[in-house]
Amino acid sequence: MVETTPDPSAKITERLIELLNDPQPDTRRTAALSLGKISNPQSMAPLIAALSDPDEEVRQASAWALGNLEDALTTEALVNLVQHIADPSDSVRQAVVLALSRTTISEEVIKVLAEAYSISTHATQLTIIQALAQFEFPFAYNLFIEALKSPDPLIRQTAIVGLGELGDPRGLLVMRTHLLQDSNVGVRAEAAFRLGKLGSSADLPALRQARETDSTPTVHFWATWSLTQIEEET
Repeated sequence: MVETTPDPSAKITERLIELLNDPQPDTRRTAALSLGKISNPQSMAPLIAALSDPDEEVRQASAWALGNLEDALTTEALVNLVQHIADPSDSVRQAVVLALSRTTISEEVIKVLAEAYSISTHATQLTIIQALAQFEFPFAYNLFIEALKSPDPLIRQTAIVGLGELGDPRGLLVMRTHLLQDSNVGVRAEAAFRLGKLGSSADLPALRQARETDSTPTVHFWATWSLTQIEEET
C-alpha cells in the first residue's frame, strides 16, 4: 500500500485559519497576509468571514488575501467580497477594489454592485465606480450612466473613464454632452480626452465648440489634442 505524503501547505493553512480567531489583531492580520501568500482555496471562507473583523488592518489584509485567490474565488465568495465594498474604512474599500480587479467578475456580481451603489454613501459610490472602471463589462454601462447624475464631480469623471474603457459607441453622445455642459473642469477634460481616443468625425463639432468656448486651459488642451487625433484618422 502506497502512503500519500501529507500536503505541508494544507497543514500550515489550517493553523493560519485558526489564528484568524486569535485575540491579538496583529496575529490575525499576519495570519491573513500569510494565507494570501499561500493562496490555498481552503482559506476562502475563513477570509470572507475575516472581512467582518473589528480591526481595520485585519479586514484590509483579508481582502488582499482573497484577491490572491483570483479566479479560484466562487461566485458566492465574490458576492460576499462585493458586499464589503461599503466598509467604513477607505483602506479596506481600496483593498476590496484591488481584490476584485484580480478576479473574473460575473454579471451577477455587477448586479450586486449596482444594488449596493443605489443605497451607498458618496464615498462608497466612488469606490464602486472606480472598481467598475477597471473592467470592460458591457453590463456596467447603465451604472456608469446612473453615476453621471451624481453631484460628486469625481464620481462623474470616473464614470466617463469607465465609459471610455468600455468603448461602447453609445457613450460618445454622453461624453459630448458632458464636454459641453458639465460644470466641472475635470469631467469636461476627461470627456474631451476620451473623445479623442474613441471618437469620429461626428464628434468634431462638439470638440471645436469646446476649444472655442471653454475658457479652461485643460479643456482647451484636450479638445485641441482630440481634434488632431480624429482629423488625422479621417
